[in-house]
Amino acid sequence: MTSTTGGPTVRDTTTRQVIDLRVHRWLMTVGALLTAVALLLLSLLPSAPSEAIAMTAWVQRGHSLLLWSDELLFFAVICWGAGAQGLFGARKAGPSVRINVGVTALAAALVALVVLLLAVGRLVYPVFEIQLSAEVLALVVSSTFGALHLAFLGFAVAAVALSWSTRAGLIGRAVGIFAAASFIVGSFPWLTPNWWNSLVAVLVAAWGVFLALATVTHTKNPSDATG
Repeated sequence: MTSTTGGPTVRDTTTRQVIDLRVHRWLMTVGALLTAVALLLLSLLPSAPSEAIAMTAWVQRGHSLLLWSDELLFFAVICWGAGAQGLFGARKAGPSVRINVGVTALAAALVALVVLLLAVGRLVYPVFEIQLSAEVLALVVSSTFGALHLAFLGFAVAAVALSWSTRAGLIGRAVGIFAAASFIVGSFPWLTPNWWNSLVAVLVAAWGVFLALATVTHTKNPSDATG
């Protein structure tokens, strides 16, 4: 049975697709912005001490920054993941190596953010009132920055792979390469100054919003469906 071209069913389905894509773009935009704010808060932390014995005082000084960053990351991962899945899952143009690599890298970055979320959460929330020793605190803090390093590397690969296929053309490719280079440098936050880490956080938001708005999607036309 063939659906009527231009009929109510086709128009309703097309309208739903447009609304869904718009919602997914907004979700990805919100996710990128929340991630950037969370990273910006982390960039305002003082440099972590090299001695484990000083870790407790460091965590206490940055408690509010760590707490708000942790809360924002939870919603950021959900929004960004749902938005990206909706946008790139709507593509019907056939398999693309660049898109597959980019989506996988973005997924790896979001998983790293989940690890970061868990590590920061353990720093700020007294689970079962268990007090961590200085050595364990040092391990959790180092794991926090390790997860942040992995997240930025994932963003860097995704920036090149996904920005290469946007409707912005050469400008999109230039944006992707510039963002990737910035993310790679920013993946070593313990070596770079706070102002640079803050700038990279802002670039995450700018790149994420650009990707959400410039990503090309191809949805299946219901009028072509036959049964």
